[in-house]
Amino acid sequence: MAVGCCCRVMFLLSVLMACSLWPAYALLCAVLRWRYGHAAVAACVVTAGWRFTGILLLIVGIALPVFLYLLTCEWSRQWLLFFYLLALLTLADIQMRLLPDYLLALLLLVGLLSIVAGLPDTPTLAHALPAFAVTVPVVLLCIRRCEAVGSRPALAAGDLKMIAVLTLWFPYNQLLLLLCVACFAGLVYILVIRCITGALLRTIAFGPCLALGALAMHVSCDCPQADMGSTYCMIRPGVARPALFFKGVCVVQDRSDRGHRLG
Repeated sequence: MAVGCCCRVMFLLSVLMACSLWPAYALLCAVLRWRYGHAAVAACVVTAGWRFTGILLLIVGIALPVFLYLLTCEWSRQWLLFFYLLALLTLADIQMRLLPDYLLALLLLVGLLSIVAGLPDTPTLAHALPAFAVTVPVVLLCIRRCEAVGSRPALAAGDLKMIAVLTLWFPYNQLLLLLCVACFAGLVYILVIRCITGALLRTIAFGPCLALGALAMHVSCDCPQADMGSTYCMIRPGVARPALFFKGVCVVQDRSDRGHRLG
């Protein structure tokens, strides 16, 4: 009885969180209009009307099971806020091709606080800060280079900033897999649109692809124990948790075991 009641409470909380994305995004748009003006924000909109309403409902529908999964897990709750902010970033990028600095700064702050507090399921300070310190100058250099040349970059400034922020949430080797998943998702989207409409897209919203990669990496590291019991997650140093690898392949995150990666 108590278990069933707890499940209902978790489900209702996940529904409330998913539905709250609608007013939260409306508040974000109001802040952007106040900061940059109605005309500037309206000029950025590429998806509006019933089409964007359908996309918003789709994002809410995807967020519902994700939030429910995170609520029912016994792991750190900072990932709820992480994916909530990612959902808002996804909506902003789809509608306005914009990843607001306000949300990225909040995502950065939560990541830093989680690392400093030593919360579980986050990279250690020794791994996260060097990666972030290396990524930030590279991002700034790319942005400056694109501005100087005047060409349209393949990745916009918001995408590069988001990748830099993700270094505080995912270790370097998991971040590389995240980027691979994001790029693959972007290519699949381009191919699908090409096959359906015949249009060749020059640019796409890459923020949703990064969010999909982050979700894939987080879930893959939180999957149930493999059948043989010897497959461990190498992509979160200091956390002995299973990962999605082929049965019979042992990938141990203990760096002293470099000679026995394959078992």
